[in-house]
Amino acid sequence: MKTYLQLLRVKSWIKNGFLFLPAVFSLKLLDQHLMFDLLLGFLIFSLSSSFIYLHNDLKDAPQDALHPRKRNRPIASGKVSRGNALLASAAVLFAALMLFYFSALPSSFLGLMVSYLTVNLLYVFWLKNVALLELFVVAMNFVLRVLAGCAILAVTPSHWILVVTFFLSFLMVVVKRKAEILQLDAKAKEHRSVLAAYSVPFLNTLVYIAATITITAYLLYSIDPKVMLNLGSEYLIYSSLLVFLGIIRLIQISEMQLHEGEGDPTTLLFKDPILLGTVITWMCYLIAIIYAF
Repeated sequence: MKTYLQLLRVKSWIKNGFLFLPAVFSLKLLDQHLMFDLLLGFLIFSLSSSFIYLHNDLKDAPQDALHPRKRNRPIASGKVSRGNALLASAAVLFAALMLFYFSALPSSFLGLMVSYLTVNLLYVFWLKNVALLELFVVAMNFVLRVLAGCAILAVTPSHWILVVTFFLSFLMVVVKRKAEILQLDAKAKEHRSVLAAYSVPFLNTLVYIAATITITAYLLYSIDPKVMLNLGSEYLIYSSLLVFLGIIRLIQISEMQLHEGEGDPTTLLFKDPILLGTVITWMCYLIAIIYAF
């Protein structure tokens, strides 16, 4: 069972938590009916993500064998055969489609899920080898998650939340690419051919650009009079301190090569107590100022 949970990358399902962000900021977090729909949407999107992960791991198994962490993945390590992995991919996609079919989720959600699957299949078999564009695709995946949450809630997404989501996600994927170059050194290009188009100084520049835009956009969002009026709170500005702390901690981890030089954001979230604590505190603070006061 543990092997198949690893095969589906269940830990990475945490990324689909971005579906819930619109509920927090649209004041719908306490609507039980909508929360059930969001949980269902989360499960459908997570199964769809696992379908993509399986095909990515099938294609990249030889390259993953060169990576200190990825070589332990079920397909790369040989724990799960390619045939069983293909069966698992078909099963999770079928489960996702059946869950949607028997749900009351809007067709716009299905459209976003199909867009996610299409873009990511293109990514797995082509776009991941196109420098810069591959960074944009990964960042856009998180934007699609936010849009999927908005579709379920039938709310219009704020431009601010889309900007912050994109650049924060862009920051995370750049940190991951930098870690791959530093961890693998001469083998980096063998593991991921697109890394030949990047250098550590260039990626550092992208890190600082993305971090600056993310922090600035969140600050502007938090002091927007219309936002404060809609949320019924003038204390959102103080949450920017937690956003700033989380981002500089991520940069510190990257610069100091902490946690064995790991750069995957999901892995770091579980490994780094400061990063995890900052994210949890940010979420609790938001819920408190929006719903409790």
